[in-house]
Amino acid sequence: MLNFILYHTPFFYMIQSVWRDEAFSYFMAKPNILQVIINTAHDFNPPIYYLLLHFWMKIVGQSDEGLRLLSFIAHLVSVLIVYIFAEKRMSKKFASFMAVFTLLNPMLLYYAFEMRMYSFFALFTFAVFYFFYFKNWKWYTISAVLGLYTHSFFPLILISFALYLLPTHQLNRRNLWLVFKPFLFFLPWLPILVIQFINSKNSWLFPVDLQLIFSVLGNLFTTYEGTPGNYWGFTAILSVIIFIFMIIGWKNKKKDGLMLAIPIFLPLSIILGYSLIRRPLFVNRYMIFVTVFEILAISLGVWSIKNKIFRSAAMVFWLFLVIAINIFSPPYHKKTDFKSTFAEINKMTTSSDFVYAKTPIGFLESAYYFRKKDRAFVYNPQGIAIPDYIGVNIVFPYISRGSLPLSPSRTFLVADNASFELLISK
Repeated sequence: MLNFILYHTPFFYMIQSVWRDEAFSYFMAKPNILQVIINTAHDFNPPIYYLLLHFWMKIVGQSDEGLRLLSFIAHLVSVLIVYIFAEKRMSKKFASFMAVFTLLNPMLLYYAFEMRMYSFFALFTFAVFYFFYFKNWKWYTISAVLGLYTHSFFPLILISFALYLLPTHQLNRRNLWLVFKPFLFFLPWLPILVIQFINSKNSWLFPVDLQLIFSVLGNLFTTYEGTPGNYWGFTAILSVIIFIFMIIGWKNKKKDGLMLAIPIFLPLSIILGYSLIRRPLFVNRYMIFVTVFEILAISLGVWSIKNKIFRSAAMVFWLFLVIAINIFSPPYHKKTDFKSTFAEINKMTTSSDFVYAKTPIGFLESAYYFRKKDRAFVYNPQGIAIPDYIGVNIVFPYISRGSLPLSPSRTFLVADNASFELLISK
């Protein structure tokens, strides 16, 4: 039973080896506050998460589970917001369903155990929706500003809210100002955002195709990105089911349904359209805010079912689905096990030894787990320029080495698959 819980449920995400982006977060958050902001300006996202992680590291140190716990706390706060919203808007019993449904959503739960900003992106999305819905403009502004400084795609949410004002006959100067007021506090970062967008032309992002478009709602609900490769049909069917529940909710509560539909379809249209016409921009995790509105829209659809038996059946269906996905998915999200590799290497190293990553791809994990971080480098005898999107250049601008250190130093040469060999140059 313990083996099942640790390796076949989302707990596995908490205990498995840190991967490259998580190691990047650690090194981005490690310097002093000013340097964190400077480094972030050269990245592709704003600094809030790295600043939060900076202070969190002072409490938990370098513990994989401790560092990931910050994201899980954000996830729990998201669940609390959903519960409070549903208790006010629906009923206490249905609030319990929505809270569990949110807690167990595969997309949110996966990133709740990752040392990245996406769980906070979801949290500030829930918060800004809650305060927008109840017209608490002070806290709407605060949560929106935090969201804007968390992820570069957050402006799409505010644009969606502004568009919602038009068909609901609420479009006037005052409301438009209240919706867009958070951008006033975002102006200092806006030029940096533009530069980041221009610099992101060279990236690893994959092209968008029709298969992705037809299954995108299901992909964002389940965090499916193509592994295993034969589940595109399932996520396409799930996309249809999600859309049906959105229609049910919209028919019963047109304004609420519209408020949830626009932040789903407007951003998806913009990002997928741009990805098809110009260059790829779409990544599942960048669109985690769409998952937030999917959860709310599905819940509205379930709540709109008048027959109590059918409503209960729908609640059971969605809870069974998310539980099944959370049991099925973890083995397919396994990261390369650098943790075990470096547990062995760290036992063998002496004070004069080095670790060289065979390629920049495996460097950040190597530097993260090696106990002598200032002796970790990339083996680069050809002097090939390291692409910016790998992230190495920001936190380690001088880590390329063209030759191995001489004896008595030894070099642990680590491959991208976490295997290694011990080399001694005479």
